[in-house]
Amino acid sequence: MGLYKILQEIIEAFRGKTFVNKYTLVIFAFFIWLSFFDRYNLINQYMLSANVRQLEEQNADYEDLLSKALIERETINQDIEKYGREKYYFHKKNEEVILIK
Repeated sequence: MGLYKILQEIIEAFRGKTFVNKYTLVIFAFFIWLSFFDRYNLINQYMLSANVRQLEEQNADYEDLLSKALIERETINQDIEKYGREKYYFHKKNEEVILIK
């Protein structure tokens, strides 16, 4: 009964005002409920959207890595000996490797 009495006092305090009636109070209470007390409140929605943004950025990074790996795979498939000599400095027994940078 305490909450009902408080709501009655609020209504009577604003009785002369036309914008405050039981419907606006219910809508206001519903908005407060959805904003703070509901399972999907504003704070959770913000955290979820930040998480989605982070996952989308990670997805873009992984797609870039995938495209680079596919290009590297193509170069390996074209000439595996050339790739091994350039990337890992492989050499034959009678060759000498000289690095120029």
